[in-house]
Amino acid sequence: MTVSMISIGLGVLGLSAIGLIGGALLYHASKAFRVNGNPLVDSIDALLPQTQCGQCGHPGCLPYAEAIADGEAINRCPPGGQATVDRIANLLGTDSLALDADENIVDQDLVALIIEEECIGCTKCIQACPVDAIVGANKLMHTVIIDDCTGCDLCVDPCPVDCIDMVPRPKAPDFWMPQHPDLISSDRSRGAELQPESPCIRCGACATVCPVRLQPQLMLAALKRGALDHAVHEGLADCIECDACNAVCPSHIPLAEWFRLGRFEAKQVLVERQLSSEARERFENRNLRLQRIAAEQDLKRAARKTKSGEALEKARKAREAAS
Repeated sequence: MTVSMISIGLGVLGLSAIGLIGGALLYHASKAFRVNGNPLVDSIDALLPQTQCGQCGHPGCLPYAEAIADGEAINRCPPGGQATVDRIANLLGTDSLALDADENIVDQDLVALIIEEECIGCTKCIQACPVDAIVGANKLMHTVIIDDCTGCDLCVDPCPVDCIDMVPRPKAPDFWMPQHPDLISSDRSRGAELQPESPCIRCGACATVCPVRLQPQLMLAALKRGALDHAVHEGLADCIECDACNAVCPSHIPLAEWFRLGRFEAKQVLVERQLSSEARERFENRNLRLQRIAAEQDLKRAARKTKSGEALEKARKAREAAS
């Protein structure tokens, strides 16, 4: 009996050592032969809203980004809206397309709302949420974390008591919104008549008076063609909105207003990208958690089968000994 136990112990130790060595080899191999992702796919994925809603026909934003890189249409993301289509088109250097979505939902920013007094605590919505934006426990009330909800509506159909509604996202009041430059005169002197705006002649006068040595004509060209990232690259964030360029522009272009609006939009895009990045991180963490749970369940099932097999073998030997 003692010899048998020692043999079993040595076998377990040997298998454990082999497992550890194999794991170490796999780890180093994964580092040595790691294949970096497609930079184009990563850039497209960064522009998508990370709702993971599947409305594009793919099981998430990353698969859709991969499909776009392979030539699929860029206009199949309703949550991203027309702005996302335009940004992807600008990234790819192609013509933009009209958003392929129901016009009734294009401009709506919706979030899930659980009618808490009707919630039965079944956890089906928690399991369906791809970004872990719903909290609760079995047979207890659930609630939605509004700031984390992406509005994918994947939690609505699984609810057995229909207590989840999609409602407009609450918004803070906007005390100030910049006006489009087309509505603003470049001449701010009192009593002066509005001067019609002419096309930029690239005279460079605006660059000579810029106190922070920017190239206003390049930023303007980028903003007019919708290349916000290019405008930021040219120094849009460094503009101090001093209006010096307005005063010398022979074409009467309201440059400072263009830059003011561009800076405002750039801040909005930065916030949207941060929210998208956080949503993607929650989605990836959720998938890792589900994979870990599945692996643990597989181990438990294997252990139960092993234990059951041992019990059957023990019973068989007992029957043989009795006979």
